[in-house]
Amino acid sequence: MKLEKMVTSFAAFVVVVCVVSCGVTGSTDNRDAPGTLPHHPRHTSHISSGIQGHVISSPKGSQFMRNAELGRNVTYNGVSRGSIHNGTGVAYGVDTGHREAIHSVVLEGKFGEHITKKINETFEYLIEFTYNVTELESQAVRVTVSSLRSSNTYPLLVVVRQQRGVLSWQLPLEPPPNTRVLEKYYTVSHTLCPVKNYKVTYQGNLDMTQRLFVDISTSSPTNLNFTVTAEFLTRFHIDLHADMVFDVTPSQPMFYEFKFPENVDMVLVKVIAEDDFCAMVAIQNITCPVFDSEENVQYGNYYQTMTYQAGITVRKVDYPEGLYVVVVVLSTDEACSGSFQHVYRTRKKTITLTIEEKITKVEYLGAIFAGLGYCALFYAVAMILGCISCIREKRKQPRARSLMDDSILATSDESGAHGSSSYGAVAGNAETNKEEQPHLPRIPSDSSLDEDDIDMLTDAESEKDVFRTKTFLYVSDLARKDMRVLTKKSQLYIWGLLTVGIFYAVPVIQLVITYQKVLDETGNQDLCFYNFWCAHPLGPLTDFNHIFSNISYILFGILFITMCARRNHQHKLATKVDYKIDKYYGIPQHFGLFYAMGGSLIMEGFMSACYHICPNNSNYQFDTSFMYVISVLSMLKIYQTRHPDINASASATYAALAAAVLLGVIGVLSGTLLFWIIFGFIHVISCLMLSCQIYYMGRWKLDVGVLKRFKTWFLSEISDCRQICQPMYCDRMVLLTLGNAANWGLAIYGMVSTPRDFASYLLIIFLTNLLLYIAFYIIMKLRHGERLLLQPVVYMVLCAAGWGTAVYFYTQHTTTWELTPAHSRQYNKECVLLHFYDTHDIWHFLSAGAMFFGFMLLLTLDDDLSHTPREKIPVF
Repeated sequence: MKLEKMVTSFAAFVVVVCVVSCGVTGSTDNRDAPGTLPHHPRHTSHISSGIQGHVISSPKGSQFMRNAELGRNVTYNGVSRGSIHNGTGVAYGVDTGHREAIHSVVLEGKFGEHITKKINETFEYLIEFTYNVTELESQAVRVTVSSLRSSNTYPLLVVVRQQRGVLSWQLPLEPPPNTRVLEKYYTVSHTLCPVKNYKVTYQGNLDMTQRLFVDISTSSPTNLNFTVTAEFLTRFHIDLHADMVFDVTPSQPMFYEFKFPENVDMVLVKVIAEDDFCAMVAIQNITCPVFDSEENVQYGNYYQTMTYQAGITVRKVDYPEGLYVVVVVLSTDEACSGSFQHVYRTRKKTITLTIEEKITKVEYLGAIFAGLGYCALFYAVAMILGCISCIREKRKQPRARSLMDDSILATSDESGAHGSSSYGAVAGNAETNKEEQPHLPRIPSDSSLDEDDIDMLTDAESEKDVFRTKTFLYVSDLARKDMRVLTKKSQLYIWGLLTVGIFYAVPVIQLVITYQKVLDETGNQDLCFYNFWCAHPLGPLTDFNHIFSNISYILFGILFITMCARRNHQHKLATKVDYKIDKYYGIPQHFGLFYAMGGSLIMEGFMSACYHICPNNSNYQFDTSFMYVISVLSMLKIYQTRHPDINASASATYAALAAAVLLGVIGVLSGTLLFWIIFGFIHVISCLMLSCQIYYMGRWKLDVGVLKRFKTWFLSEISDCRQICQPMYCDRMVLLTLGNAANWGLAIYGMVSTPRDFASYLLIIFLTNLLLYIAFYIIMKLRHGERLLLQPVVYMVLCAAGWGTAVYFYTQHTTTWELTPAHSRQYNKECVLLHFYDTHDIWHFLSAGAMFFGFMLLLTLDDDLSHTPREKIPVF
């Protein structure tokens, strides 16, 4: 009985062992497991040429055998998938109890040959490539994987491993998050970063024989075909001035290596394309990994979007070991255009990559000194003219005798006759003038004097009406205030400009420096709209040449202030010899506005330089703000010439300019149609109010009684129709009619076209009125028999020639922030002068010279009247 029990127990034990053995080794059912390849000799996997090995199937389970000398185990997630021995390898599946076994197939590949296989969720491929590390000295490895039947639900997963570094992707290629899918990409290709360029904490030696593994897997229950190719890029290194032409797609980015020659310190990386698909160009250090996908290309050192062309200046000091140039085509065009998309077109972009040597240090310094020499030429000419003027001062012409001269007044008093002007010029009696003129009261110099305290007439309001509303006016009628009082009032423009300039410039400097820091730290060169093909860096500044060319404004502003100071000094010396020159002869000499104009030119150069540190839409107002100031101050100076007593105050002027700058900011931030309608309405109303003030010489008031006065005037004028057609002040009416017609036309144009560049539109308004006023002044001067001396004529010709040439170069756009950064780079052009300056730099130099000549024209325009009595100088 005991023996029978022992036999029975032993038999049961054998049965259990057999069952367990069957469960481990495989199912006894000969049917193929779901999701596996059918068990049939014709389904045996085929190995491409150059791959040694074969696959054997058996009823006990799938057995993969490989004839290769590989003495290692194949593992997946720490679980042994097969034991591979020298000569023969057999891979056994492991049943988890929950899903089918995952088998690993190890293949040996050769560079340049295609490996085509089928794969599903039951197994994976591990393909090994070997090469000598010395082959990476001038080449790079590129791996391409394609699978036309892969899907986003069951993608084909690819992992590429080297001795140092891992790279992975999936098929089809997934676009970045929140990006519209315009096209699926079933072929992905990447250039592998050379293993020698991986930076590790401990720099050990690389294996001479490098092994590259490509792991292919998927979760697809059905079979997927795939093809793997590994090859060497023979032209991986770019030579200086050599073109590299290649194709890129969103799934097949490219990057190349460049190393600086010994005698080259700075290069320009130029990228030109034949189509406008949105792409991104990046510059990265020669370190691994390389960021060459749409998701991470921004993590490099510098990058910028492009359509047709791009350019990045690189200095050797920043990349002493060389650099990688990465080109990635984006899956959509939103980054370049914002809204436009190419639909139903294959996003394949043909790129021409060129690296050119930029300007040398000697050429760099030569261009800088050439710019300074251009400005020095003006200083030399000014010194020569100054010497000539000193010689001419010794040959002064005797001035004409004025009706208000002391001698004439004394003679009139002795004879009992009272001299008077036929147009209302009043002459006092001789005794009064004799008593007052030799002992004119002196007002102490006090720059802090309040304008309200000094802007006072001793005349009654009715006397103002008598003098200012006459049909024919002369300068003597509008120069009744004390000269020293008007001089103090004029000086307030200087102090106001200094105050405004300081408070305006300080936050501007902070802002543009922050822009430059953000650009350097993020590498996003889309922040600033440079002409990247002609941008020469210096220190932390990316585009120094466009900053430096603004020095012409600063130097010419200083020169003009110097010329005004010299002229003021000469006038004071002449006044000390004969005080009547300052009181009765010529145009009243007030230099405060001239000094303010010169200071505005200096500030324009400074603010334009700040703008060009990082030019974009947000800070363009910095480049135009002081152009507004220059235009307004120039018009005020022309008006002050023959209306010294009724010129606008400094506080009112700067308040109006502040309103203009505020409108400029609103126009930049919200240039909607409603804004343009409101601005056009304000523009027209302001012109009408200003016209009334000018026409009635400041005697028109806007108050509650204006409607009543208008009714009275209309009823009186309607009684005689001829008076309506014949205005009382014909000259002023012509000027105001032309001015209002031009301004109304500009207002209508703004409301109809709504231009995006509101700051330039506002500047055009100011410049148009300035040009009209200058033209009107010169025409009226000639109409009244006055003449133009040679010096102002020369200045006028040089100013017109300078502006004409400058405008030509200004219209040759090299960049524009009205478009996107990528589209703006379509206008980038190479340097045209000394390999350092482009057309916009030339605009800076020429426009600065033109403004200087324009200022000198205003300064010398009435020199022919210096010895003419004021009661003979008409007002217009």
